[in-house]
Amino acid sequence: MTTHPQYMDSRRICADDHAAPAMTPPRLALALALLAVACGPSAPAGSPAPVPARLFRYDVTAGPGARELSVSAVFPQGRSRRIGVEDGALRFVRDLEIDTGDGEPLPVSPDGNVFVIPACPASGCRLRYRFLLADAARAFDDVGFAEEHAGAMLAPASTWLLRPFGVDPPEARFRLRVTTPAPLRFVSGIFRAPDDPSAFDVSLADLPHSPYSAFGPLDMHHLEIGASRVEVALVPGLGPALAAETLAWIESSARAITSYYGRFPVPRALVIVLPARGDEVGFSSALGHGGASIVTRIGKDSPPGTIASSWVMAHEMVHLGFPNIGRRRAWLAEGLATYVEPIARARAGLIPAEEVWRWLVGGLPQGLPEGDDSGLDHTPTWGRIYWGGALFCLLADLAIRERTGNARSLDDALAGVVAAGGTIAVKWSIEEALEAGDRAAGVTVLGELFARMKDDAVTVDLDALFATLGVRAGSEGIEFDDAAPLAALRAAMTAKPASKEAMVRLAARPDAPIPLKPFPSK
Repeated sequence: MTTHPQYMDSRRICADDHAAPAMTPPRLALALALLAVACGPSAPAGSPAPVPARLFRYDVTAGPGARELSVSAVFPQGRSRRIGVEDGALRFVRDLEIDTGDGEPLPVSPDGNVFVIPACPASGCRLRYRFLLADAARAFDDVGFAEEHAGAMLAPASTWLLRPFGVDPPEARFRLRVTTPAPLRFVSGIFRAPDDPSAFDVSLADLPHSPYSAFGPLDMHHLEIGASRVEVALVPGLGPALAAETLAWIESSARAITSYYGRFPVPRALVIVLPARGDEVGFSSALGHGGASIVTRIGKDSPPGTIASSWVMAHEMVHLGFPNIGRRRAWLAEGLATYVEPIARARAGLIPAEEVWRWLVGGLPQGLPEGDDSGLDHTPTWGRIYWGGALFCLLADLAIRERTGNARSLDDALAGVVAAGGTIAVKWSIEEALEAGDRAAGVTVLGELFARMKDDAVTVDLDALFATLGVRAGSEGIEFDDAAPLAALRAAMTAKPASKEAMVRLAARPDAPIPLKPFPSK
């Protein structure tokens, strides 16, 4: 899930004079060398694989209003299993019984926080149970677990599908089919089966963290973004004009992200739109693991134009283009979304370049280490997660550009991660992700910068860095100095793709203010 800087309290901004020497440009390569002195030191695919023999099958039928679900599951052969659902949701499972083919189905009672079922024979065994989804929604009141919203029931499959705990091989998969009574629909960010679009099919290991799902009288829209599809489920409550503006906002955000990466990060994504109180876009979040999904809240009293100008959807869509790397490394995932979102929107013409730098000039100081802060891996505070991560991204972007003569950039590295299968649908180590990015960029900037910033507090002379880039905050807003040493790099960051080639020529001209290293041969 994601919480953007705008929704959290900022920490006090102050520099720690004893944490680490400041990085002082003008030459970025020298700056990175100074940073090194201060600090000391095959990928999984993102789309569903063919269905293997170790397949867990679930058939779910929703009752009226989806208040209750009837679940029939077929588990393959295996020894006795401990099975369960999302933490705290076991109390909403009713009448579990198992049929192993040896006679009458046997009732199964809870054993603490789990059920224990007997071994399944070679032909498998069948489980049946009811899940009280409306009761779970009242108890949790959380879209990440279960929530009722304007007549829709929202709950990831991990809340209502009984799953085995740690006893099945990693290649095991699950296939889900859902039947709903009219006018209800079922939607989920889980990837669909490659051989049957009516079913959902992914790794069983993804089930505990599965994408958002919803049952309800949903207004469905399909957006074709290149070779990808964005499915939008509007929960009842938005008027026609606001719904139309919301759809246009989702599409423009998707196209901005597509332009940045060269493709939309995933083949299919689900966006669930919830009407909410207020007059702006509210808290939004993304979930992956076996698919891609976003939930966003739209204030029902939003004035015309408010939704179209929001950065929130583009921020969440950046998350779709990076693998799950664990909570300890949330600073990289959130830093990327914080950094990439305004750049992607500027390139798409949705905001001016000055807005990107207003955002960075105002925000990046909050990512500097304070007091006894340590490296990014060890300081899980709001400022260090969002803005410390964004600072890492800015330094990486500039270093890649300088080392390659402005021919490559962070967007090339991130596009390479996506091309290698590193999306929100999968779980990788941070080292796998950075290695894929460095391969695509042709330089080892990401790995080097990670080694320097993960364990040690690193501060940066931001005023000097901004001056070298030709960025200054004037009385009337952000002003640019095109004569600054790294002005060409700064201009290329927000340039529309069509003009990127011109920026490369500008940076490589014989009278450029700084010598730029040629792109290394492979």
